[in-house]
Amino acid sequence: MYFDYQEAVEYIAEIYKKKDKPTVEEITKLSGNIDFDPVIEDEIARLFRVLLKSARPKRVLEIGLSIGFSTLHIAKAIQEFDAKLITLEIDEEIAKVAKKNLENFNVGDIVEMRFGDAQKTIQEFESESFDVVFQDSSKRLYPVMLDECLRVLKKGGLFLIDDTLFPVMTPEDEWDDSDKAIHRFNQLVLERKLESTILPIGEGCTVAVKL
Repeated sequence: MYFDYQEAVEYIAEIYKKKDKPTVEEITKLSGNIDFDPVIEDEIARLFRVLLKSARPKRVLEIGLSIGFSTLHIAKAIQEFDAKLITLEIDEEIAKVAKKNLENFNVGDIVEMRFGDAQKTIQEFESESFDVVFQDSSKRLYPVMLDECLRVLKKGGLFLIDDTLFPVMTPEDEWDDSDKAIHRFNQLVLERKLESTILPIGEGCTVAVKL
């Protein structure tokens, strides 16, 4: 028996609408007219809350802040564990908007923002210093930063990656640099010491555990 995927997404969204607070739509409105990179979908935010409540992390690294939507949901999920979330962002103007959004939902105190090129900033952290790493930066950086992401992640830690189904969204002969980078990244993940899967939600979400 098969079901219509979009109908399923809409049904689930209706079921969970009271739990999915704030939603992408709400945070987008709060952020005003500023241009920003796309953020995770509500269904991925929901998945992250479940995973993080189970993992009970003490230190989380997010690569790619944007307007702070994923940051907000990660922070809300780990707040009760006396945890710390460090987020990397290159655009300080967009970070000002994110900071206000986080403060509006009373999670600004557990979030530390670091600015600059994520490729360089991540090198400042000690090996195996994070329980969870979430990659949602420029797609061309995914394969380039993979090994550094795994270096700072503890054994048994969660590695979460957004947008990993970009390659199926356009025909292969029309792939741009982002599609090619994500395809390469997906191949590399299989070569690393990870137990992983790609979930067909949002624009694709990879969930992996470092072995």
